Amino acid sequence: MNKIRWLIYIFFITFLCGLIIYLQSTKKPISYVMDKQTIETKAFGGDFTLINTSGASFSMHEIRGKFAILYFGYTFCPDICPLGLSNISKALASLERDRDQFVPIFITVDPKRDTSDLLKIYATNFDPAFIMLTGSNEVIESVKDQYHVYAKSIAHGNSYLVDHSTYIYLLDRNGKFIKHIPHDMEPAIMKKVFVELLTKSTTKIKQ
Repeated sequence: MNKIRWLIYIFFITFLCGLIIYLQSTKKPISYVMDKQTIETKAFGGDFTLINTSGASFSMHEIRGKFAILYFGYTFCPDICPLGLSNISKALASLERDRDQFVPIFITVDPKRDTSDLLKIYATNFDPAFIMLTGSNEVIESVKDQYHVYAKSIAHGNSYLVDHSTYIYLLDRNGKFIKHIPHDMEPAIMKKVFVELLTKSTTKIKQ
């Protein structure tokens, strides 16, 4: 009888541990954009004014008429940001003649360290058309809220890293959200997504 109880106890503990691990692995911050329905049921996006690598103001309305590719990250990011920006750069380079229909934009989630001068240096690693933006902590927080971006500083040695959302946001020619794609999407596949946006846009114009 004791053996049966012991087996039931072991089974229960194993099940409980498994359930906890599963819930932790699927848990995401509320700020994550999960799907298009989430975007449509909450205020999302909009214009903003930040500072570019020249120290001048930049607003989203300045690129109306072209597709925007938004990515939020920071220059000290060890792997995720470089991969995402590199994939965007490669996908854009492969577009050739339609390349100028897209404007890639990088917005820092670490304004404390990411100054305009640092962003100017960082930009040399990626597509030259990238618009790199920073601003005061208050303004960056506001833009993060607009686009439902999650970012949290985590102590790392004598410094810190920033855990953040990794989605790439695609906006239409009027600055409205279309969809988000993963930062690690292969450039060839990403190119197809861009071409699809161009094709649908052209079709609407003809109609």
